[in-house]
Amino acid sequence: MPIRPENRARCPKDWPAISRRIRQRADNHCEECGVRNHQLGGRDSKGQWHAALPTGTDGLRLTWPEPGTWAWCEGGLHLRIVRIVLTVAHLDHTPENCADENLRAWCQRCHNRYDASKRRAGIAARAFATRACGDLFAEPDDG
Repeated sequence: MPIRPENRARCPKDWPAISRRIRQRADNHCEECGVRNHQLGGRDSKGQWHAALPTGTDGLRLTWPEPGTWAWCEGGLHLRIVRIVLTVAHLDHTPENCADENLRAWCQRCHNRYDASKRRAGIAARAFATRACGDLFAEPDDG
């Protein structure tokens, strides 16, 4: 997941190696839902993953749907196609804590679901801070 600019310096310098190690530990699959990194497919209304089916051939090899398009997937479902990108999540939301037991390899969907409440709280806190700052510097009402 994207790291907020103010937190970027909190990440260890060897984060790429740490992240790679965690994804290898997970055999390049999401440790929550099991979907494979870089796989093409879509999710049904219940969140179940369905791998994309080839769209044909170019004479030499299979052709595949592009992410963002709608295509047929396993199970006979016509779904919006996405490419899975495996991310590494900090369970305690602390970038400095890179202990293996604190890190999970998750697809974007699972990572976002885990982070949702923390993200909502951060959005609310930043909005409150913005409003509070506005109150401090508001022009007095001469009404």
